Amino acid sequence: MMKHFLVAGLLMATLVSAKTYAQQPQQQQPQQQHDHEGFFKKIDTDGDGKLSKTEVDAAAKDNKRVSKLKENFDAIDANKDSFLDKEELKAYRKKEGGQKKEGGTK
Repeated sequence: MMKHFLVAGLLMATLVSAKTYAQQPQQQQPQQQHDHEGFFKKIDTDGDGKLSKTEVDAAAKDNKRVSKLKENFDAIDANKDSFLDKEELKAYRKKEGGQKKEGGTK
């Protein structure tokens, strides 16, 4: 009888742990989205919803992350309008994330 309680307890602990572990990525996603949103707003000094080369250049002086954005501005600017919008940055992050997983060096 005691053995059954021990097995049941271990099973419950495993199920609770698995459920908690499975929920963690979903809980982190909104925070990551918030970070990207804040990053964009900080650089978008005129608040027009897009980043100009001037805005990126100014922000790159104090921020290594923005320096990478400056270096890759033309590659990120998919529609070649001389501005970066949130969708272009999202596509670039997705592309870069995929290259890093495959062993890329960018």
